[in-house]
Amino acid sequence: MHGHVVRCVFPNPGLQELLIRPFERFVASEGAAGVTVKVVDAPFPYEDYPELLASFSTPRNVVYDTKDLKVVDYFGNGATVEDKNENSFTIHGSNSNFLQEAFYLLMLSIFGQYCDRAGMLRVHAMAISYRDKAILMPIPPGGGKSTMAISLLKDKEIKLISDDEPIISRSGSVLPFALRIGTLNEDVVRSIPERFVYSVDRMEFGSKYFIDVAYWADQLEHRALNDIVYVAGNRILNGEPVIRSVAKHRVLKSLFRDSIVGVGLY
Repeated sequence: MHGHVVRCVFPNPGLQELLIRPFERFVASEGAAGVTVKVVDAPFPYEDYPELLASFSTPRNVVYDTKDLKVVDYFGNGATVEDKNENSFTIHGSNSNFLQEAFYLLMLSIFGQYCDRAGMLRVHAMAISYRDKAILMPIPPGGGKSTMAISLLKDKEIKLISDDEPIISRSGSVLPFALRIGTLNEDVVRSIPERFVYSVDRMEFGSKYFIDVAYWADQLEHRALNDIVYVAGNRILNGEPVIRSVAKHRVLKSLFRDSIVGVGLY
């Protein structure tokens, strides 16, 4: 993923295909891996670990952080263990929905740390390209980024950069990072062939449909783009939507809200 190689080890081909699905555009058969992720299709072996004092907890998990290990326990659904000495992660779980979500979030976390080291910025936004321009639309959660993307892609001149997380390079170019498009709207996926659609029952937020970006194979942007149009979006519940020019300080405020530096996405 943009120069970062993660070695992945799976217990069987079926689970590999399921978990790799959002990242299949980035699958490579070679390269020097900086980190290893191993998936174990079995419950977390609590008996193999000593008693640990929790470092902190969230509504989703409890984190145990020691000098050598970090254990993220998802309340009995499964756990992720980071071996700090080996620079490796192991995901334990016997539920396919949990494994899909845990693997996806872990891969984004690992990639996010790489972006931080490389001076690249992840922005919580929907991004498309149109006639050699990158158009970034950061909109708060629930504001309709995915719905907007699916609707815009009906125009064959539109190309997808990212449904949720475009990357800005150190030089200011917008880099493509299309993984999948998610929607809660069952009517949207009815018009899409079943082979491109799957669902995940997420830990906190319930079931959601996901569409493989392969469905729009001819409309995926592969270039780094320097000409950028920035649309600072707000969610409104009443009144008519409007597009208008905004002052630069409003753009800066939007960037702080939607840059993924501990705020925005988990």
